Amino acid sequence: MNIIRYDKPARKWTEALPLGNGFTGAMVYGSLKKEKICFNDCTLWSGYPKDYNSSESLKYLEEVRRLIFDGKNSEADALCASKLHGDYSEAYMPLGEVDLSFKNLDISGYSRSLDLEKAVHTVSSNGCLAEMFSSYPDRVTVYRIESKTPFSVRITAKSKLKSRVVFQGKSLFLAGNAPDYAAPNYLFRKIRPIRYNERKAMAFCLQTNIETDGIIKRSLGSVSVLRAKSLTLFFVTETGFKGFDKMPCTNRAEVVNKCRSRFKKTDLNFERLKERHIADYMSLYNKQRLSFHAAYHGDTKSLVKSVRQGGSVKQLSELLYNYAKYLVISGSRKGGQALNLQGIWNNSRRPPWSSNYTVNINTQMNYWCASRCGLSDCIEPLIQMVYESVQNGEKTAEINYGCKGFACNHNVDLWRKTSPVKGSPSYMFAPLCGVWLANEIYFHYKNGYLQEYADKVANIVTEAARFANDYLVMYNGRYVICPSASPENSFYIGSKACNLDYASSFDMGLVRQVFKNASEISKDSQLLADIKVKEPLLYPFGSGVNGIYEWHKEYNVPEKGHRHFSPLYAFYPGDLIGYYADKTNVDAVKRLFEYRLAHSGQHIGWSAAWALCISSRLRDPDTFLSVLRGMLSNCVFNNLFCVHPPELFQIDGNLGFAAGVNEMLLTEENGIAELLPALADEFKESGEVNDMVVQKAKISFKWENGSVTYLDSDSPVKIYNIHIASDAKIGEHINLIDVN
Repeated sequence: MNIIRYDKPARKWTEALPLGNGFTGAMVYGSLKKEKICFNDCTLWSGYPKDYNSSESLKYLEEVRRLIFDGKNSEADALCASKLHGDYSEAYMPLGEVDLSFKNLDISGYSRSLDLEKAVHTVSSNGCLAEMFSSYPDRVTVYRIESKTPFSVRITAKSKLKSRVVFQGKSLFLAGNAPDYAAPNYLFRKIRPIRYNERKAMAFCLQTNIETDGIIKRSLGSVSVLRAKSLTLFFVTETGFKGFDKMPCTNRAEVVNKCRSRFKKTDLNFERLKERHIADYMSLYNKQRLSFHAAYHGDTKSLVKSVRQGGSVKQLSELLYNYAKYLVISGSRKGGQALNLQGIWNNSRRPPWSSNYTVNINTQMNYWCASRCGLSDCIEPLIQMVYESVQNGEKTAEINYGCKGFACNHNVDLWRKTSPVKGSPSYMFAPLCGVWLANEIYFHYKNGYLQEYADKVANIVTEAARFANDYLVMYNGRYVICPSASPENSFYIGSKACNLDYASSFDMGLVRQVFKNASEISKDSQLLADIKVKEPLLYPFGSGVNGIYEWHKEYNVPEKGHRHFSPLYAFYPGDLIGYYADKTNVDAVKRLFEYRLAHSGQHIGWSAAWALCISSRLRDPDTFLSVLRGMLSNCVFNNLFCVHPPELFQIDGNLGFAAGVNEMLLTEENGIAELLPALADEFKESGEVNDMVVQKAKISFKWENGSVTYLDSDSPVKIYNIHIASDAKIGEHINLIDVN
């Protein structure tokens, strides 16, 4: 299933459909009366490079540790919040929109669709056809409408940012400046949350070139095209961004000239542009394929509704899986920026959580599916973002924490902010988020085809491990992380809710994982020697009545069904607690997981996606299906964007969903793959996967009635001999291994 289809235009942004080329994002409403196209540029953020590091943090760090070790966790929280904080990240900005007001189009027989296999948006009726795509090879977005009879259209442009519109020849220029500062959306009482007072923020431009067989007329604030049968609009975006550590260009004229230069280099032939776009896009999309043998040709809104009413999840699951691949390719391409909380699609000056890089789960989840889906080519922006964050994070590590290596807290932006924000220590204090990013990069490096980035990956992992090594402290004969939070959660000491403890399972899992990874890739002999000494003395995972300890021991908690599964990091996405190799800790993982789900009443897209991944690795198809049905019934907008309550879009749910499906079909432990580990009942009848990537091998398989009937690989690979039919056709590169 590769077509998203509707019988009505979008009425609001979360009904519109996304296009993108990794640099420019567009949301298309698909109307033949009043078309609206909203644009983003991946480098259009508020602000400019700023230094929020604070030596005061280091001054009070030891006192916070002492309070925690003395059992005065509440006092430690208060001191951390007042002395160890930084400031908020900048925000990802909407660029602007182009509106098309049509007259005399025959709109009978209306339909709009997005072809996920070709990345082409189509609006059709009995009288006309409109197509739109966004090309990575040419860095241009194109809209063309052709009608059987003459029509007219009024073209206008506007932005929510400080800007103006200029018409020159056949071009429309929307040029302006981003704010110097944009406060997070959750600071409800912030005075002047959007500020332009410093005049330091980057300029931007959207240029629209008009080609038509009609008559072009300009008037104040708009361009009209009369008596046309064909209209083609070519869009390019540019900003004043010069680099994460450089002041941006604020001069609008310079950015306008960048757009003009781009157009001079572009072949403005619709068919040739479309052909190059489709060839480039499909070369990625078709690297790996999945089918549940589920056909559906109706309206996508009706499909979502049927699942909400208890219908089969198979068709929507396949469509959402392909949509996730589409979003990765459209939003993350070499030379662009990494996918933020909303990918590259945002329509607000104060978007949810600033639409930044929230690196205590969300940014990492954006890429969980990528290498396994054959999309290693789309991971370069993440590697570059982390590599740049290392450079700022080395300063944060030294100034804030007195450590070598690089530290990164939970909010990163275009300017690679690595210091903490303000607020509760439960989320604000998270200096090991850089370690998580490094671990994530290394997993993709091992799994996919990223050898050209070997030096950068080694540097990232080494510097993360160096920080973890320095940041550890000895307490009661064990090395621990202190202060240590479990992202966004709290616990009771007496009647007080506290955030900071020592040796949270999350932090200790991160440290163990980066030590393991550094031992494989780093060439720093002193670091490797330190790891060899410290790793056996790391505080161990413990467990109690409710499963694995979240902090150094079991506490009562205010929120039993907390949305984060951070204590289970070492199990997923980490690979420290193996399903077969570590039964004791797996049992503790399962008990905490079940405890969280039993008390969870929220339907959050990314949290549900994480639960899909964990239930799959636990080989638990019943829980997988239960979570899947809850997610599809409650966490999906009609345009298939994932929901964060109450009605907010976050792309991590979409992309984490694909990772969960991957894990249901194929998991891996210690270099041995297992097929169909958590295949839910609704998917057992039949299906097939082509070229799923595991440890640089491309594995293809088919199944019927829950058993693999065909299995092949392009290179040698070990696979557990379970869920495989006795008469299955097995390729020569497959080495079947018995489970002991």
